[in-house]
Amino acid sequence: MDGVLYRGSTALAGLAEFACVTRSCPRVLLTNNSTVSAASCARKLRRLGVSVPEQEILTVSAAMTGYLAAEFTPGTSVYVIGERPLHDAVRAAGLTEDEPGYAAVVAGLDRDLRYAQLGQATGLLRAGCPLIVTSLDPVLLTADGAVPGTGAIAAALRVCGDADPVCVGKPEPRFFQAAMRRLGIPADRVLVVGDSLTADIAGGQAAGARTALMLSGVTAAPPGVTGPRPDYVFGSLPELTGFLRGCTG
Repeated sequence: MDGVLYRGSTALAGLAEFACVTRSCPRVLLTNNSTVSAASCARKLRRLGVSVPEQEILTVSAAMTGYLAAEFTPGTSVYVIGERPLHDAVRAAGLTEDEPGYAAVVAGLDRDLRYAQLGQATGLLRAGCPLIVTSLDPVLLTADGAVPGTGAIAAALRVCGDADPVCVGKPEPRFFQAAMRRLGIPADRVLVVGDSLTADIAGGQAAGARTALMLSGVTAAPPGVTGPRPDYVFGSLPELTGFLRGCTG
């Protein structure tokens, strides 16, 4: 959603028309931002003038719940770096944050991150705990520009803890596949729209979907000769909406 529908707390031009045109189509809005819930995203969209049911929003924290529930037995303790939605996701998976005996380090974006947290996580990783992260996005777009994202935290932990992270969110195909299960539509009939070549386009392609790159967020120019090649490129939300109207009209 960030960089496609809005930037920070500001709606991008054409948001209302896009929401109207796509309302009759099966859709799921994805976010790699682990500091938000489906409810808070729906409230934000309402403040920006559009109504989207919570059931049509899939957050990376919700995806983390499913991953943790599948990988760990109930009652397992994990060390969490993140904000409230990620802590809620851990509890929803049946896990705890009780000391001692952490079985894994779970990391998302934490805008109040302290050095001591990095130190404790580093010790756990060096002792053999796996590192599970919500995303590898190096930056998060805000109204004031780009700020460090979860990927920046993951990079520090990877280097200091000598641990390769398991990513639950984009660009991992499992995140897109979870959205497709909600849609009930096969991958070859899904269009993944996003502003990141490495997260949205690469992930959508890995999941078997067609992809559309938006030049309204972290990517400001058409892709070069290397890297993921989207099926479509749009410079703005109204351009995308016009394309979709032609497909559904």
